[in-house]
Amino acid sequence: MSRNEYTKSLIINGRSISTVIIDQHYKISHPEIDDELILNLIQVVDGASLEPETTKEEFEYFKIDPLYYLDKPYRLIFLLCLSDDYLGVINAFRVRGGQDER
Repeated sequence: MSRNEYTKSLIINGRSISTVIIDQHYKISHPEIDDELILNLIQVVDGASLEPETTKEEFEYFKIDPLYYLDKPYRLIFLLCLSDDYLGVINAFRVRGGQDER
């Protein structure tokens, strides 16, 4: 699957992020989600201070659940590159009360 890259100015954990890369595999299981919605979800965490779920090599991995956008809860899974200024979106989908709707 491909990845779409967007220029986006964000601050997360005090770090400046200039690029958001969205892996397109989310479309397989969640066709109701699109890149625009994901970019809006990312905007919600702009300025946040977040604890990573785990750190592997040069990446910190995050899972936010529930993350509300337009009063609807979502799960957002992403990584921050420690050696570069980008955020990579791994997955995003609707959840019910913090639980997966699948």
